[in-house]
Amino acid sequence: LLLGGLGILIILAGPLYDLGLHPQFYTYNHVFGGVLGPIYDEQLAVRPGLFAFRGLTLLWAATAVLIGRWARGHGSGWPLLVCMLGIGGIYAFSSPLGINTSAETRTAHFDLYYDPEEVGEATAADLAAAHEARYAWVRGRLDQESGEAGPRIQSYIYPNADVKGRLTGARTTSVTPVWLSTPQMHLLRDRVSQSLGHELAHVVSRPHGLPGLRASWAPGLVEGWAVALEPPSPEPSPDDLVRTAARSDTTTTLSDEAQAVVRRLSPWGFWTGRGAVSYATMGSFVGHLLDRYGPAKLKRVYAWGNFEAVYGRSVQSLAQEWAGHLRSDPVVARDAHDVVARRFTRPSLFETECPHYVQDSTRMVAHLTRALAIEPRSAAAHEALAQVRLARGQAEAVRRQLDTLAATTRTVGLRVALADAKTLGGEAEAARALYAEAHSQTPQYAHDIRARLMLRDAVAARPRVVRVLVSGDSAAVQARRLKEMEDTGSAVHAWRAVRWMDARRYGAALSGWRQEETPVRPERPRAWHRAWTLQRRAWAARAALRAGSTATARRWARRGGQQARTMGDRARAELFEWWEARATPRNQETALRRPLDRTSPPVVQPQSSAPMTLNHTPELLVGGHGQIGDCERRAPPSLLASHKLRVP
Repeated sequence: LLLGGLGILIILAGPLYDLGLHPQFYTYNHVFGGVLGPIYDEQLAVRPGLFAFRGLTLLWAATAVLIGRWARGHGSGWPLLVCMLGIGGIYAFSSPLGINTSAETRTAHFDLYYDPEEVGEATAADLAAAHEARYAWVRGRLDQESGEAGPRIQSYIYPNADVKGRLTGARTTSVTPVWLSTPQMHLLRDRVSQSLGHELAHVVSRPHGLPGLRASWAPGLVEGWAVALEPPSPEPSPDDLVRTAARSDTTTTLSDEAQAVVRRLSPWGFWTGRGAVSYATMGSFVGHLLDRYGPAKLKRVYAWGNFEAVYGRSVQSLAQEWAGHLRSDPVVARDAHDVVARRFTRPSLFETECPHYVQDSTRMVAHLTRALAIEPRSAAAHEALAQVRLARGQAEAVRRQLDTLAATTRTVGLRVALADAKTLGGEAEAARALYAEAHSQTPQYAHDIRARLMLRDAVAARPRVVRVLVSGDSAAVQARRLKEMEDTGSAVHAWRAVRWMDARRYGAALSGWRQEETPVRPERPRAWHRAWTLQRRAWAARAALRAGSTATARRWARRGGQQARTMGDRARAELFEWWEARATPRNQETALRRPLDRTSPPVVQPQSSAPMTLNHTPELLVGGHGQIGDCERRAPPSLLASHKLRVP
C-alpha cells in the first residue's frame, strides 16, 4: 500500500510541478516516461532534458538499492552520498539541463521578449503596436475599460519552431498557459499576426475562469470565447461557415448543429469532433450570446457553463435560438463554401495517423518517391517532390512528373509547379495558361496569393527571374539577386518588394511599392488590374506599419479603404480601416474599440482547424494535402517563401 501510494505521488507530483509552475508544455516522469509536448504538435521535440531526466531516474533507482544495502549493514555510505549529491545537483540545475524552462520591449500593458538578432527595432515596435491594438479590440468587445486591464502580460516571441519546442515543448502550437500566476503567451514569430488576437482573448478570460485553473471547465466555451473575440479578418465569418456547412451537407441541419452545441461543451465532445467544425460552431454560438445578451452575462457563464442560472434558459434553448438567428440571414460570404470544403473535411485528432518528420532533403526525396509508388494520386507528395526538383534545377523532371496528371485533378500548387517548369523550359504561353488556371482556382479571399500569381504570369517569359524565385535561397538573398538583374521592369520591381516583405525587411520593401506602373499584363482582365492595385496598397500599408512609417501607412490604408468600398468589398475595407487606426496613435483606442456593424454577421473569425482547449494552431491558406484536388488554407511553398527549401 505504501509503495502504491508512493507511485501515485510520483505520477502526479511531477506533472503538477512542471506544468503548474513553469511556462512549459512537456513533462518527464519516472513512472510513465512523460509527455513531449501538446497533442496538436505533429512534430514533437526531443530535448536534451529528456536524457538528463533519464539519468536522474537511474540515480533514484541506484539510491533506492544503496539505501536497502546500507540499511541491512552492507556496503559503505559513500556511494549513497554521491548519488544523493547527483540528484540534488540535477534538481538545482534543472533549467539549464532542459528539465524546466526559464531583449525585451515594454508597452502600456505588455512585456515582449524576443531574440534581437531575429527581430529588429522597427519590427519590435510594430509587434508592440500590434499587441496593444489587438488588446484594445478585445477589451472593447467586452466593454472593459483601460483601468480594468489587470496585470502586465508577458509575450514570448520565438524565432522558429525548433527553439520554441526546445524551450516550451510546443513547436508550432501557439499557447497561453492561463493557469500560471503571470499572464503570458508563447508565439512563433511567423504566426504572430494569425494567433495574437486569439491568444489575447484567452488572456482576458483569466479573471472569469475557475479558481486556480483560470479557465472554463468546458473547452467549447474556452475556444468559442477566443474565436468570438478575434479582431476583424477578411475571411468568412463563423456564422457563414456554419450556415454553409449545414446547407452543403445533406446529413446535418442547423437544428442538428444546435443539438451538437451541448456535446461540444464537454472535453470529450470537443476534442473528438473535427477541429474546424468545433471552432466555427462554438465561435458562432458564443458570438451570438455576446451580441444578443452582452458581455456581462458571458463573463458570468464562462467558468461553470451554468446557462440556466445566468441566462434563465437551458443551453439547448439558447442553441435553438442561435440556429434561428443563422436561418434569418440567408446571405453568406461567397468564399464560405470553399473554406468549408477544405477545413471541415479534415480529420480530427483521433482520425489522423501519426506522421513522421524527415528533415534531410535527400532522404525526403526517397520517402516521397516511395509514397508516390504507394499512392500515385497524393497531391502533397507530388507538390513536395516538384518543389525539391525545381530548387535543384530539374525542370524537365518536374514536367515529366506532372504532365501525366489529369488537368482536372491538379491543385493550385501543382499547377504553379508545372507552370514554373514550363517557364524554365521556354514555354511562356503554356506557363501563362497554367498560372491563369491556378489564379481562377485560388479562393477569392486569398488576395496575397492571387496577386503573386499575377506576378508569376507577368514574368512567364523571363526564365532567369523564375529561376531565382524557385531557388533554395532565402527571401533576402532572392531580393538581392533580383536587384542585380539588368531587367528592371515593373514585375521584377514588384517581386523584389514581395521578397523583401517575406524577409521582413519592410523598409526596403516599401520603396518598391512606390512604383506606380502596374506589372499585370495588358491582355489580362480589368479585374486583375483592379485587384493588383488594391493588393499593392495592402502590401504598402503593411510594410509602412511594420517599418514605423505611420504617416505613409495611413495614406496607403486610406487609399486602399476607399478602393475596397468602391469595389463593394466590406471585409477588406474594414481591414484597411483597422490599419489606418493602428497608424493613428492619438485615435487608436477610440477607433479600435468602436462596436461592429451588427446589420450583418460578425467579422470575427476562427483561425484554426486543429483545436486544443488553450492552444491555437493557425490555419493554412491554400496548399495540397491528401488526395489531388484537396486544398488547405495557405499558399503552397511554391508561392510563399519556405523555411526549408524557400521555394517561392
